[in-house]
Amino acid sequence: MIGSLIVFTFERTGKGITPASYSKFYRKLYGYNNSSHYGRYHSRVPGFLDSIRYIKYAKGVILVEKENSDMIVEYLENNMAKVFHWDVQISGKEEIDLSGGGN
Repeated sequence: MIGSLIVFTFERTGKGITPASYSKFYRKLYGYNNSSHYGRYHSRVPGFLDSIRYIKYAKGVILVEKENSDMIVEYLENNMAKVFHWDVQISGKEEIDLSGGGN
C-alpha cells in the first residue's frame, strides 16, 4: 500500500502568527475535547482530519493514504503551514490502521 508522510510546521516569526492563532489552527485540524458547566458536560468538537484515517506520529507529522494527501496538503498550505510530503510504502501495523482493520 502506498501512503503519504506529511510533515508540517509554522514559521511564526515574521509572519504575524500569534500563539492564539497557532493553537486555534491545531484545534481546527485535529479537533478537541470540550467541556462545559465546570467540567460537568463533555463533547468532542470535530476537526478537519476526523473524517480521514491517519496516523499521528507527532504534532506536525502524520501518515495518510495517498488518495487523501493532496486535499490535506492544500488545506495546510492555505493555512500558512510549511509542508513537506513524501510517498512511502506502508506495511504492517500502519497498513492495518489506515485500512480500517485496526479498531
